[in-house]
Amino acid sequence: MSSFTYLVTGASRSLGLGYSRALLASSPAVKIVAAARNPSKAEGLQALEQEFKGRVYLLRLDVADAEAAKAAAQELEKSGFLASGGLDALVNNAGVAESPSKPSELPKDEVLYHFETNLFGVMNVTAAFLPLLKKGTGKQVFGVSSVCGSLGGYFSENSLVTAYCISKAALNMYLKKLASELDGDGFTVVSFHPGYVKTDMNKGQGEITTEEAVDLAVKNVFLRKNKNGEFRSYDGNEMPW
Repeated sequence: MSSFTYLVTGASRSLGLGYSRALLASSPAVKIVAAARNPSKAEGLQALEQEFKGRVYLLRLDVADAEAAKAAAQELEKSGFLASGGLDALVNNAGVAESPSKPSELPKDEVLYHFETNLFGVMNVTAAFLPLLKKGTGKQVFGVSSVCGSLGGYFSENSLVTAYCISKAALNMYLKKLASELDGDGFTVVSFHPGYVKTDMNKGQGEITTEEAVDLAVKNVFLRKNKNGEFRSYDGNEMPW
């Protein structure tokens, strides 16, 4: 059985760790490159590596650092972990959400803080690992976005978490453009809303647990046959742009 390798960013906790574990459990053919800023100190990742021996590669990666992303891609390529020499799927999960300011009072620094990880981080990682993705058979790129980034979604009707929402709307456009660019190479690029999840990032607020969100996203997004350029919800429904 040939392997299928995912790279998951922000894999040290919450959704990233959950996605990694659930994908590994979905098939013995799945391998995971679990990327985090300091994986050696992430107890969850250490446990994951021990549980799924030989199927997990811990990769140090700061998504906001373009040069570090390039170095991480070179490390992975030389590691021997990619049996076929290629990477099959990229899950851009790393993100931040700390935006208390109202739109009329929004400071530039607050917007840039969110863009550094939520948009530029995805751009850095995608650019760095695209050569490996082109060598893989899966040719899948996923972006963890949000209903908050949908101009037709309910968050557009209020003034909550403005900087975060702006960054996710920008991410959606980037992924839509990327889908168009890579369509001729057989790629499937998908933006998806993970749900309003109780995570460390939002201090436990949310409508569904991390476990519920992970199970639904793996079933309805990662393991389904997607169309290039889609915006999906964790429950499989199509989202308005």
